[in-house]
This record gives sequence, C-alpha cells and structure tokens, in this order.
Amino acid sequence: MRKAGPVWGSIGALLVATALTAPAMAQQDADVTAQILQEWMAAPQNRNDEAWLAEYARLQALGDMFETADDLMAAFTEAYDGGAPIDIANAPDWSGVYTRTSGGLQFDPDVGRGEPNTVRLNALGQAAVAAKTALIEQTGGEFDPISTCRPPGTPRIVTEPFLHDFAITPDVTYLINEMVNDIRRVYTDGRPHMAPEDAYPTWNGDSVGFWVNNDTLVFSTKYLRDGVYQRGTQPPYSDQVEVVERFHRVPETGNLESDMWVFDPVYLEHPWYTRQSWRELPNDDYLLRLAYWDCVESQNNDIIVTANGTSQFQNFDFLQNDQAVTNDPVVQAAAEDTAAIDVPVADFPTIGPVFQLNGEDAIINRITGIPVNPETGLPVGYHPAE
Repeated sequence: MRKAGPVWGSIGALLVATALTAPAMAQQDADVTAQILQEWMAAPQNRNDEAWLAEYARLQALGDMFETADDLMAAFTEAYDGGAPIDIANAPDWSGVYTRTSGGLQFDPDVGRGEPNTVRLNALGQAAVAAKTALIEQTGGEFDPISTCRPPGTPRIVTEPFLHDFAITPDVTYLINEMVNDIRRVYTDGRPHMAPEDAYPTWNGDSVGFWVNNDTLVFSTKYLRDGVYQRGTQPPYSDQVEVVERFHRVPETGNLESDMWVFDPVYLEHPWYTRQSWRELPNDDYLLRLAYWDCVESQNNDIIVTANGTSQFQNFDFLQNDQAVTNDPVVQAAAEDTAAIDVPVADFPTIGPVFQLNGEDAIINRITGIPVNPETGLPVGYHPAE
C-alpha cells in the first residue's frame, strides 16, 4: 500500500487523515470496492465547504488504492458492469461555449497562486521542480514549451484559459479547446485501448471509456507525450503519464466537471487527484464562437530564446522600432544579434544555448521547460547515486 506524502493546508490535513485508512481499504473484496465507487458517484458536488474538503480527501485516497491507471479504470469498469451505450435521444446537454471555472494557471484549481501544490512527487519530480524554481529565481523568467506553438497536450489542456466546447455522439465524445484546434476524442463504442505495439505517444493520447446513468462519462487516457502541467513551479509529466476521468455536468451550477486522477511513475510518488471545471459563458447573441488559431499567425509572437534559458518576444509590428522603446536588454540585443536568438527546431528535445544555473551547465528541455544537464538530460541538481 502507498504511504502518504507531504501535503499542505486544510485539504492536506484531510488527505493525511484519510490515507490512514487506506491499508484497510486495500484489503476489502471486490463487492466492497464497488460500494465505495457507488458512493463516489453519488457524492455531493459542493466544493466550497467542509463536505467538499472531505470529498477531496476521499477521492485522493481512492486513487491511492491503485498502483496504475489501468487498475483504477478496471475497478470502475467492474463496478458499473462496463457502463452502457449512450441513449443519444436522452443524452445530457453539454452544448454551449465554456471556459475554465477557476484556478487560473494552477493545475489543481483548489490551490491558490503561489501556494504549494498538492502533488506528491518522487525524487526525480522534486529535482525537476527545484531546477525550474532555481531558474525562475535566478532569471525572473522561464521557457514555456507552448512558446514554439506546440499543442498544450493532455493533461495540461484542462488548464488552458481559452474557449471550449463539447459534443456527444453515439460512439465518440469530443472535448474541444480552441487553442491550436485541440481536440480530445473519447471513444465509447466498446473498443479497447490500442495495443502497445501499435501505439505511440501523441499530444492527447488514446481515450476510451463508457457512460454511467446516461449522464456521466468515465474514461482513461494513455500513450501521451511528455510535457508540463503549467507555467511557474509546477512539475513536468513524462510520456508514461496516464489519466482516469469522471466527466459530468452539475445540475446545480451547469458547470461541466471532471474528477481526474493522473498516474506517472516517472515523476509522481502517488497519483495526483484534482477536480477540473468549466463554466458556460453567456452567448445569447451568438458572438462567442471557437476559432482555430495558433501563435505562428502573427510575427508579434516570434520568440527569443535568451542566453539564460528563458523566453521573450521581439519585433512587434505595431511599433516602428520596439527595440528603441523597450527597457528589456534582451529585446534590445535582439536587433543586433539575430543569429543568437533563433529557435532551431532541429535542437529537439533541448533548445537554446548552454547557460549556468547554480554553478552547473544547463540547457532547456523544450517539451517540459525544465533546465536539464546537457549530457544526461536529467534536471540540473539531480545527482542519483551511482
């Protein structure tokens, strides 16, 4: 059974208290596990009071019962007899245009800006966050991987503060983000995940699931690419990351909510539970519409990779001479030395020049934004025992 890791605040205290019962829970038979899951499905959805804090702790403890996303998904599948096909004539109404309800750019929306994350990392994950924190403290900036116009990918996609819409069909449900026309396809026609020998990592992976009570979508996602949960000191995730979600619309608020468990053996000591949410926007005049866009459409999004591994903009076309009006020395220097600020795609998976971070050579991993050792690819400052 897993051990509880470090946690913070009122939510953290409840996580610790709940985790104390986890060994006993792990020994219960399949019928009792099914009962736990049934209670979970019927749980209250008010996240603003003590009932929500207790529910948050219980859902984290539920994830802690399972070693892998496959194990958790198998428990859901058994508990609900594999679910049922959607009755499309009586399908839930997920129409409309949505945006993220709360959380800003925090992956866990119940964590305030600048507060420690509820994630429980292993040694490599802690080293990655420490290296990113050192970069921000040393430079005041960072390199965001989506600066090069790559998709955010899953699980980061749930944090993107843009317009979203959702479409239910008999066999596939579409979760759509207007940024780079990003679409997650959740197959509910009974197909299994792709066989490992046929699969390869993609931005949004392979998602399959089923419907419960004709209003709740339960699904798992695997075969994802590595990335980072969001900007700042939030951790990266690997290409072994897998996700289990429970997606439904809350009648009292009209919000769409997803209970999400992230499993990642590379960086996480335990699965990371969060509840994601999207609110419908008023659109009586139909002016809100999702529009495909990406950041290469405008030269105002040209990115400078600086000598210390951070990123900056250059050459705004709405200014005759942006170098002349800026006080940023990086932008000023860009006009004189364009060769030093190119973003060579061929440098994948690292980008930019080698620089010094805490007395060590560092280069930016362009997929995670983490400063890594140029030779080993491991986070700067991480020196596992030989």
